Amino acid sequence: MTDDELISEFTRLAERDGKTVLEVGVVTWGGAHSHSPELNWKVFRQWSKHPTNERLAAAQRKLLETPRFFRVCSHCNERVNAGHMLDQEICQSCAEKELGVTF
Repeated sequence: MTDDELISEFTRLAERDGKTVLEVGVVTWGGAHSHSPELNWKVFRQWSKHPTNERLAAAQRKLLETPRFFRVCSHCNERVNAGHMLDQEICQSCAEKELGVTF
């Protein structure tokens, strides 16, 4: 996915308690034997009034660089949601292709 696609799929703006919040979808897996990912929304930034396009874009760029939400696979060099990583270094797709890991 491109950075724009990641932003489109894993971020959203919401209104909470009179503030505009930028939320990020964190991919989690339901349990040790779960094969279905879940998307849990976490607040990343909040503003007392609606952010300008420039402020929103800057926050989204910062979000993509935050390792607890997104990481770059050292094998394919693709940025993915942290929940799609096997570990700190390799994404699940590369783990399947290169290491024979079955999910």
